Amino acid sequence: MENKLKIGFGLAKAAMLLALMAATNGCHQPTQLEAKSPTPVHLANVTLESSSQDLRYSASVLPFAQASLSFKSAGYVTEIKQVVGADGRRRDIGPGDYISRGSVLAQIRHQDLKNQLDQAAATLAQAQAQHVEATQDYERANALYATQSLIKPDFDQAQARFDSTLAGVDQAKASVHQAQLALGDADLRAPFSGYILARNIELGNLAEPGATALTIVDTTAVKVSFGVPEYAVRHLRLGQQFSIHLQDDPKEYSGRVTSIAASADEKNRVFGIEVTVPNPKSYLKPGMIASLTVSGVQKAAAPAVPLSAVVADPASPGHYAVFVAQEQGSKWVAHLREVTLGETHESDAAVDGVKPGEKIIVVGAAGLKDGDSVRVLP
Repeated sequence: MENKLKIGFGLAKAAMLLALMAATNGCHQPTQLEAKSPTPVHLANVTLESSSQDLRYSASVLPFAQASLSFKSAGYVTEIKQVVGADGRRRDIGPGDYISRGSVLAQIRHQDLKNQLDQAAATLAQAQAQHVEATQDYERANALYATQSLIKPDFDQAQARFDSTLAGVDQAKASVHQAQLALGDADLRAPFSGYILARNIELGNLAEPGATALTIVDTTAVKVSFGVPEYAVRHLRLGQQFSIHLQDDPKEYSGRVTSIAASADEKNRVFGIEVTVPNPKSYLKPGMIASLTVSGVQKAAAPAVPLSAVVADPASPGHYAVFVAQEQGSKWVAHLREVTLGETHESDAAVDGVKPGEKIIVVGAAGLKDGDSVRVLP
């Protein structure tokens, strides 16, 4: 039994030695790694391309002129202009009604302002009477002072009273003029012909000075207002003609540029443009949305590559890259470079991240890795 165990142990030991020798011999055998052959590719140069495009804008229709009318003085509203309504009955003017230039749209109570004018006139008469008396005293004092029959303090007092009453007369005259203006402003008149946009007063209301009573707009022409970026404003000029369209309106309206902002808006960095459109039949209403097109806008030249050169960036999901081929000694090497895509035009795309003149791989980029050798095909 003991002999059998010795024999088994010896066989196991021998097997282990053989396995170890085989492993050792394997480690000393040379490993031949077949080098990867360069990938055949086609190259193209990065070019500079400028694009021309038509820019379409939505714009707001604004009235040619708008005025907020208010009374200069406080007073009770005693009259509002009336018109004949669609039902044949007379009513106070309201939104949508047309009014002519110079029309009296509303009045406040005249009697209050007449009383103020009468009071100012009475004050003026009193001031003039005092000044007449002071003038006589001054002339008398001046004559006595010239003959040294009046002492200097008494003469100075007479002259001071003359100057004071003269100033009082001037002040009273100014009050009379102001009262006359206030009485004239008791009638609220239309500064131009147009439509009532809003009415904020009723008969019997106490009108507050400066508070908007009526708002009117002139729509014989309208302004179409929109904003354009810097590269587009260079293509606009005063007097330039535009075609304007409204939604669900097949008619085409024509206008001309009448205003170009001198500086960009601080918030959105666009330049305000106004196009004035004749509107004799009032088809265009303030608040409508119009559309117009700026044609042939030339953008600044930017590096561009064929779309076939753009690949997904394996290191940054959702980003893009191109392989830039560079000659190193006698071989070409592909280098992966992340780029930012811009506008596309036909089969090319504007990119940021490469320079004009660099060579990029347009065919054969699939399966390449950064640093791979490539063989340039003619």
